[in-house]
Amino acid sequence: MKGFLLVIILVLGVIPFFGVTSLAGTQAQIVFYNVTGNVHLSRQGVDPAYYSFEGVSYLPPNVTPVKVTVAQNLLFNDSAWKPYYLHVEIPNGSYSFILMNVSVKEENGTQFDRPLYVFVNGIPVFWGSTQEIGNSTASVDLTMYENLLRGNVTFEPVLVNFYDAKVNITGVYLVNITLLLYPGREPQGLPNRFIPLFVNGTFHYNYSYVILSPTLDSFTSQVSIPNGTYRMTALLYEEGGGLDEFWYSNEPATREITLHYNGLLASIIPPYETIYTGGLDLFWWKPMPSINTLAFHTPYQADLTPFLAMGGKVNLTISVTNLVTAEQINHRPSFDWDLSGVLMLWVNQSNPMIGGKMIMAYSKFLDSSPIFQGGYSGIHYQEGGSYLLKYSSILNFLHGQEIATMTQSGSFSALQTFNNIYELAYLDESFNEISQETGIYSSSMTISGNYPVYLQISAFATPITPTNAIPYNLSYAQNGSISLGANYQYNYTFNGFTSSQSLKENLTAQGGFSGILEVINSYGGAVLVKLTSNNALTEKQLSFIYETSSGVPSFKEGFSAVAGQNSSVNSTGYYLKVQKTFNQLPDPGTTTPEPTVAPQEGYHQNTLAVSPLFDRPFRNRWSLFPFL
Repeated sequence: MKGFLLVIILVLGVIPFFGVTSLAGTQAQIVFYNVTGNVHLSRQGVDPAYYSFEGVSYLPPNVTPVKVTVAQNLLFNDSAWKPYYLHVEIPNGSYSFILMNVSVKEENGTQFDRPLYVFVNGIPVFWGSTQEIGNSTASVDLTMYENLLRGNVTFEPVLVNFYDAKVNITGVYLVNITLLLYPGREPQGLPNRFIPLFVNGTFHYNYSYVILSPTLDSFTSQVSIPNGTYRMTALLYEEGGGLDEFWYSNEPATREITLHYNGLLASIIPPYETIYTGGLDLFWWKPMPSINTLAFHTPYQADLTPFLAMGGKVNLTISVTNLVTAEQINHRPSFDWDLSGVLMLWVNQSNPMIGGKMIMAYSKFLDSSPIFQGGYSGIHYQEGGSYLLKYSSILNFLHGQEIATMTQSGSFSALQTFNNIYELAYLDESFNEISQETGIYSSSMTISGNYPVYLQISAFATPITPTNAIPYNLSYAQNGSISLGANYQYNYTFNGFTSSQSLKENLTAQGGFSGILEVINSYGGAVLVKLTSNNALTEKQLSFIYETSSGVPSFKEGFSAVAGQNSSVNSTGYYLKVQKTFNQLPDPGTTTPEPTVAPQEGYHQNTLAVSPLFDRPFRNRWSLFPFL
């Protein structure tokens, strides 16, 4: 239900219909609102052409790409989860690198941020969201899907928008989608079969998507694996919605996504703490979005190859921990999770599997459950856990044998202190997966990292109209800060081919605002009617290393940006600094250094030459982003 819950603000718990957490007679009401506002976009002095953009970007091969326009100014009005069905012919050819750009424009009035997905033949290839105002752009690497993107395929863009003129939510979105296919030698070791998971799990639109909640906390996909499959992974996307959009500030605060394969716990997927462009404080993210917001760059990939020993008929069950506990503690059911995924297969039908045996099957998952303790400053909450999975199989094929192993481990911990007007929340998740296949072919994959978040918010709200009927108005003020990171490493080898990615992205935001809110629905959705004060400072740093032995340039990207707000009249915000550098790296296995791409720097600038709030002069600016 994220479509209704798109800008979240922590508020003093004075509204009686919201849930409470109780401890030994003590009540602490933590209420989240979702707020948008009628912000007029001032584009004077703004450079480059996009108001918001992702830090992650790519250095493509130095060849002219084949450009395929998938969608141009595709209109999403009151669309909900209904997709467009776009039949696209992919030109024949061999491509070393495939990039997809998704650019979005909001117009026609006030609108919340909204989820944005792109599916191909029902399979998720893009998972993101919109900026509430102006336009935005993001790109993703689709080279892994080269064998899916052949011939006539059906693109299904979904932008979960809702239009309600009665409460002045009238904004619409225009979407452009472009594929860039770079001719060259196709990388080795790409999957050649794809099976969408959770199809029609919630809506009957024939794409991979299911919403889990305390009333439906698991979903099972029945899948047939083609004979001749010798490698298998599941790639999963996730996001919390409803009252769980900011799950790390809830009680309980831990969520782990579990995947069971014919009843065995096959994988634990740590969810990322995605914050959308209206989240927590809508002005923190105008104009610079948080991590994984416009496009999700850290989907989890679980190696399921050892489970091929269990045969070709599969029940894959996905669930999310602590949903039922969240409902029991908070007495509300709307803790939702939106999930999508694909089973990626490596198939050689000329070499069918004739038998297999699982020689190790071990799984352990521990969760302390929520622990509450009263204190002078409020209620203290903590929870932690860990997991360890080990699987190993011998797979016999008509021509040869394969030994497949997978080990996965991780831990999570959460701490909170909260009372009626303040919350401090900390969460960290660490994860590590190592898999290897040897025999008829040689392959390995490692995934590791951690996702820390530290949040502090204080807020105060006073009703100024009766609250027994919606809509009603509140006088509201909040102040706070957040720091979060995405540390993610991925390494893959296949018969001598190597590919790796290392992402280290960190962000801090601080500031607050005050004004009048109009609550427009029972989920806490609200419109900012009047803004009386506003200040924010958001900083982001990124290091992204992309290495491959396929002939595509290996590179290291550095990104640093600072954005701010300091006006109750013009709340579009501005960039104080945007800096991006690319250093080309030697391909894996070589020692000859490649030339360095010169550092590049670009600026977004508001109408002020110097920000009086932050006292930082703007440098000369120029456009660094080549937009399609």
